[in-house]
Amino acid sequence: MRRLLIIAGVLLLLGVMTNYSITVSLSAARGRLVAVTPSVVKQAIIVAIGLCVFAVTAHIKYLRWPGVAQYTLLLLVLLLVAVLIPGVGREINGSRRWIGWDSLGLQPSQSAVVVIPLLAAKVFSGKFLNRFESKYYWAFLLFSLVVGSLVALEPDFGTAFVIIGSSLLILVGVGMPWGRWLACTAGIAGLGLVAVSLKDSWRLRMTSFIDPLAKAQDVAYQLVNSMFAFARGGVTGRGFMRSVQKFVHFPAQESDFVFAIFAEEFGFLGATVVVALYVVLFMSLLRLSSRCREPFARVYVMALGVFLMSQTIVNMGVVVGLLPTTGVPLPFFSQGGNHIVFEMAALGIAASIARSPESVS
Repeated sequence: MRRLLIIAGVLLLLGVMTNYSITVSLSAARGRLVAVTPSVVKQAIIVAIGLCVFAVTAHIKYLRWPGVAQYTLLLLVLLLVAVLIPGVGREINGSRRWIGWDSLGLQPSQSAVVVIPLLAAKVFSGKFLNRFESKYYWAFLLFSLVVGSLVALEPDFGTAFVIIGSSLLILVGVGMPWGRWLACTAGIAGLGLVAVSLKDSWRLRMTSFIDPLAKAQDVAYQLVNSMFAFARGGVTGRGFMRSVQKFVHFPAQESDFVFAIFAEEFGFLGATVVVALYVVLFMSLLRLSSRCREPFARVYVMALGVFLMSQTIVNMGVVVGLLPTTGVPLPFFSQGGNHIVFEMAALGIAASIARSPESVS
């Protein structure tokens, strides 16, 4: 488990470092020379909070979580409904994803990294149910679809895709028959295509990555600038704080597109190192899952690895132009408080499992 914490710590540090490069450089370009910006201070504080949350959840006996798993799901659904209520949910850039005020806002959808693995572990661990039945496949899928649909209504298609996509992969991990799984996946994909086609703006956003240069001044503006950043980085990169593309100041370059700026400064080699860190992180979680004797622990760790892997693939797929542009943060790396705190909480539960002699062989 020490390896997981070290990898997460390195990713958190690289995220703060890239935030520093972006915000301090932009501040200097506007004539304000500062040693550190409020954005960097905020992210450093968030990282510290995340580490504290990790320490807390790592020292809670993991067998206490099955008893509250269903309540975390209920709370998440209630918060996602509240977000959609005018006057309760806060609207930013056309999306209603937040509850609260400015720096104290809560983004409920980011807690799915904890809730979905806990729900999967509770549903698919026979120890906490009378006996396993195939109906639990459908129950888990229904709960995931409810959460994903509420997130899509914000609209936040990226996070909704991660929630539903990772849930489908979790079903593979717990042994759902392939015939049923393929039918479910095809049906959900069809519903997703219908939902996206309901509004021209949604459809345009989902298809802009196919020919981004044709819409470079519109919906593909972020993607085109991200691609330019990768191209400028080359093999070895331009060097720390020497990114040029960040001065274009395309939206979300500190959060959803932070990997593009990192790749421009550290090149293909630096980006490869980061990808390798994520691969080791996922493989370590899957290896820990295979070593777990207790069902709840085994399913939880597997589901967490699948969820983080799905989120990472979606973020990186977006910034290199392989997937539609959606707002999904890069785990442990992107700027933002909610996702880092919840990811560290989820990793802390995995640490608790790794520390329990009765669960790991």
